[in-house]
Amino acid sequence: MNKNIETLKEACNREGIAYQDYHASGNLFSVEIGNKKHIFANWTTPVTTQSIRLLCADKDYFYSVFKDVIKMPNTRAFFNPYSDEKYTKYLAEKTIYEIIDVVEAEFVYPLIIKKNKGSWGSNVFKVNNRHELERGILTVYDARSSKFDFVCLAQEYIEIDAEFRIVYLDGEYQFGYEKITEGATFTDNLSPLHWEGSRAALVRDSAMIDRIETFCAPLFEFLMIPYCGLDIALDKQGEFWLIEANSSPGFDHIIRHEGIEPVVAMYRNLLALLKE
Repeated sequence: MNKNIETLKEACNREGIAYQDYHASGNLFSVEIGNKKHIFANWTTPVTTQSIRLLCADKDYFYSVFKDVIKMPNTRAFFNPYSDEKYTKYLAEKTIYEIIDVVEAEFVYPLIIKKNKGSWGSNVFKVNNRHELERGILTVYDARSSKFDFVCLAQEYIEIDAEFRIVYLDGEYQFGYEKITEGATFTDNLSPLHWEGSRAALVRDSAMIDRIETFCAPLFEFLMIPYCGLDIALDKQGEFWLIEANSSPGFDHIIRHEGIEPVVAMYRNLLALLKE
């Protein structure tokens, strides 16, 4: 049983809500609230629609919707020019080298190259020159790898001072944690919590929480995402940037370092939302 489901079931127990398991793993179950059955599976919840889930999973789609709503790094998507012929209608650049020329014309080094879909810092590269840019793009497009993607993103590099994961439910701040790398060892993954010795630290400072809520508010005013984890960076000048959103955030890191209570409280709120 994964940590999300384990903690969600604890929230059900505290709320006196019975649940029914459907799989030996314990990661598929339902609750019945108000004579209506709600299914929870792995990291997903019934409060998020399929279209919102797709929007959050596709970084290019998400950027296209929110780039003028909230501060995000400049991002450009490129479809693999060597894909099947049926995808040629999506191709603006016909070769890898045309892509590289466009990237170098629109961005400055260093910059970020990453796959369009995926998490855990998979296939995300900071590149400093043309050679590294080419290698990063080819790695994303490498169909022999389980990490490959048909769409590669070039993204503006941000000089980051601190990174956060912020969890929202129905447009309301639930909890947030900082991804601490002080004393940690870089492990060839730009995602901070994949560094050896990194940790998640709950955001407790009320002034910081107020700043985060003010920054995030325009996103939910523009389009309600019922449930998500937002990855936010604070740059060296003290400005916030939204990096990406996850409609099915995992809570292993925060539970490991801060315990289950923030997550249980959020899930109790989610269960209360299902009663409405």
